[in-house]
Amino acid sequence: MTSLRNYTLFVVVILLFSFNKKEPDYSKTLPGVVKITDYLYYDQTEATNFWWREYIEWNKKTYGENSVEYKAAFPDTNVWIQTGTYNQPYVRYYLDHPAYAQYPVVGITWKQANDFCTWRSLRAMDELKESSKIEKAPKYFTYRLPTYAEWKMMYEDVGKLSIVIGEEGKKANRGMHRFNMKRNVEDMKGQAGSLNDNADVTAPVKSYWPNQYDVYNIKGNVSEWMLEENTHVGGAWNTLNTEFNSDAVKFEGTSAAIGFRCVCEVIEEAP
Repeated sequence: MTSLRNYTLFVVVILLFSFNKKEPDYSKTLPGVVKITDYLYYDQTEATNFWWREYIEWNKKTYGENSVEYKAAFPDTNVWIQTGTYNQPYVRYYLDHPAYAQYPVVGITWKQANDFCTWRSLRAMDELKESSKIEKAPKYFTYRLPTYAEWKMMYEDVGKLSIVIGEEGKKANRGMHRFNMKRNVEDMKGQAGSLNDNADVTAPVKSYWPNQYDVYNIKGNVSEWMLEENTHVGGAWNTLNTEFNSDAVKFEGTSAAIGFRCVCEVIEEAP
């Protein structure tokens, strides 16, 4: 009988420990991401011009101004000429001007986005070691582009929302567009005196309203490269609200309407 009681007590303690065990959250150790599952962390925002400028400067400092690596890191700024509107000033200023530092980087290929993810994984590890935070980091982690299934998980609640905020929203927000997309063919902005979609082209990466995971601009602003080669999804600032769909799109090249964000995959034990 004593053995049975001891065994029962042991089982209860194990169960209580299991129920009270808190799964690790690395969102403060791995900056810029929010926790989605125990193994997946998602960038809260699209990659910015500021991030990309850091990437370019690192390549310049590491490999030299005449290196292949440095030259390969530059976006195609001429994508702004192809948009059909007077966006020539963006060719010169969008990437470099401080006013656009927190806007999504565009004009990059799928390969460039992948190369950035690889670079970010290595730099994040270096920074954690330098700041003595490596012990707080997951045993293994890597940044990469999201899969379409992971993007769909972020889009699930967003896809159920109306384009324009109605009675369900706060009074101050009613009539505002939820996403940075075109209202109609003629209108690239909003009505005079009421800029209800807030942007003429891209908007700062923390504009509009985040999804249930606190991730911004899953729909609109810029479409985003996926892990599958030369595939993007999400619609952009030049996508008509009425023409948007959540299908992945094949595209090879660069565009003023395509950017990206990373996910971080973590593993607690050796694979």
